[in-house]
Amino acid sequence: MWYFRKLPDGLTVLQTRPEHAQQLEELQRTCFPTLADAERFKAAHYLKHIDLFPDGQFVVLDGDRVVGATTTLRLHFDFDHVDHTFADLIQGGWLSSHEPGGDWLYGADVGIDPSYRRRGLATALYAARQETVWRLRLRGQVTAGMIRDYGAVKDRMSPDDYYRGVVERRLTDSTLSMQLGVGFEPRALLANYLNDPVCDNYSVLLVLPAEQEVRGASRKHAMSYIRLNTEIPGSRARDLIARRTAAAPAGLGRATDVAVERADGGLVFDVDGNTLIDLAGGIGMLAVGHSPAEVVKAIQQQAAKYIHPCALVATYEPYVQLAELLNEITPGAFSKKTILANSGAEAVENAVKLARKYTGRPSVICFEGGYHGRTLLTLSLTSKYSLFKSGFGPFAPEIVRLPVPHVYRTPPGMTEDAYVDFGIRQLEHAFVAQVDPKAVAAVIIEPVQGEAGFIPVPPRFLARIRELCTEHGIVMIADEVQCGMGRTGRLFAIEHYDLVPDLITIAKSLGAGMPIAAATGRAEIMDAAHLGGLGSTYGGSPIACAAAIEAIGIIRRPEFLAHARALGDVMREVMNAWTMKYPIVGDVRGLGPMMVAEFVADRRSKKPATPDETLQIVREAVARGVILMRAGLYSNCVRFLPPLVMPEDMLREGLEVVGGAIEAVSLRHAGTPA
Repeated sequence: MWYFRKLPDGLTVLQTRPEHAQQLEELQRTCFPTLADAERFKAAHYLKHIDLFPDGQFVVLDGDRVVGATTTLRLHFDFDHVDHTFADLIQGGWLSSHEPGGDWLYGADVGIDPSYRRRGLATALYAARQETVWRLRLRGQVTAGMIRDYGAVKDRMSPDDYYRGVVERRLTDSTLSMQLGVGFEPRALLANYLNDPVCDNYSVLLVLPAEQEVRGASRKHAMSYIRLNTEIPGSRARDLIARRTAAAPAGLGRATDVAVERADGGLVFDVDGNTLIDLAGGIGMLAVGHSPAEVVKAIQQQAAKYIHPCALVATYEPYVQLAELLNEITPGAFSKKTILANSGAEAVENAVKLARKYTGRPSVICFEGGYHGRTLLTLSLTSKYSLFKSGFGPFAPEIVRLPVPHVYRTPPGMTEDAYVDFGIRQLEHAFVAQVDPKAVAAVIIEPVQGEAGFIPVPPRFLARIRELCTEHGIVMIADEVQCGMGRTGRLFAIEHYDLVPDLITIAKSLGAGMPIAAATGRAEIMDAAHLGGLGSTYGGSPIACAAAIEAIGIIRRPEFLAHARALGDVMREVMNAWTMKYPIVGDVRGLGPMMVAEFVADRRSKKPATPDETLQIVREAVARGVILMRAGLYSNCVRFLPPLVMPEDMLREGLEVVGGAIEAVSLRHAGTPA
């Protein structure tokens, strides 16, 4: 869904979604009360329109209320043989003559709620249609518009006289005159086109060629996904941000000044009518995109049944089904069980508790750069002290933190292989110098470190962790809260390593944006807790479970994962070119479509760029219509977590904007005008 336009009076024009169908049926009944019922679109028609040609269906919304609409089709139009009727268009319950390769946009209707007429909504809908013409490079719009006022004068005037009078501007018709004002060219009067006494069954064949400009339509916007009507933040966004600042604590982070009104797929539509490409993806929550129709439907259906009886009180199908699914899809050919929770941090807490209970040991090994959450235990495990931990101690005991090889920062004079060997020796040495392996309950590691700057753990290092855990009876926990659920082009990042952890923690994209997480693993470990030792009031919300079940169904499809990998290839192609073009880009890395660009002040020394310099790039990109956020131990990286449903051309447009932002900031720092 690419179209979103905020009108001056606050109404919005956007593409029709399935949930609008019933309102559209009611709107047509209101707009055309005398139209024969057999020739009136029903909810099923609108759903079919969306299915056949989603680009060409538009609504005007006042809040969530549909107050205007148009539906269109593509076809090859023969102007010499106009022999169809409106009934033909809805024959069989859909736009039966739709031709995906058609070179004309045929407008089947425009309806405006009577109380909203004379506010320019019809023109706004024609503008949306004209932008569709430009976007799809069609020849223009064709429509058969009724002469709405002819029925009142048919006893004293022939239809031809009335038609000529309106075309010559001697008479005014509430519909045809407006269409002529938009720029439509009248071609012919059509008799018996539709069954409605207000027009005595007459209509007029009208054409709006692609060369015609329409008030409110923008060729620039039509050819891109980004649509900027105001600066970011605009006035409405500034007001909302001010309210947030007054109502919420100062410590609540905010990566951008974007204030969201709606979102769809890979696009965010803000409260000021701007359209932005989202390359932050909710910090990895949105593998299946914003508001995917299947997930929205699943949420709605579950909410209509029951909202939350609580898994500690009763048993319900969505919890059980999701646990079964996760037991099935997570790595490992052994018996598994799953505990559901509300957040990644809670999933990690459960995994560590279970590992301690199962082994009877207290210590947990984690790694520099790791991020595992913000609760007391998970914050104790988390690295990046100044941003996340400063002033929040004392922290939980029995935590051993070890370095992990970051090959981009291989010490001078050492090869990458030698550096990984050194990291493995440090790991092995820790079992002598820092903790007895008989005291270690778990080793927890992200296969791709997230907050550290999307650092894929070197395969040999991760393999040695697995060997040591097996040797000493230690539980290996793969934290895949951010890097799991398709984010790296496979269901789980650990699959790239041909390793199987004992437990795996999952969240973020698992719920398609709903708050849900899981710890899944070996049944004997998961069963270690005593009855009542695990639980959460909201853990495993049926609504969140319904969303997760639907999200898993989407993500595990081979074509979804193949598209995700293709997006990763595009990201590497474009971002690797940045390293050749912009000296500030020191490294580009990641796994699949989970990528980061690291900025440096000097490539030779790899001195990190300052957090402020990186923030300038983020702000410049946002100002140009792309949502980004920082990452990295030094806050000198920009992370890329695009929704994996994003089409390639949208991703390329977003990355092009980011490249321009990097260039602009680099030139400013060099003292050169951007």
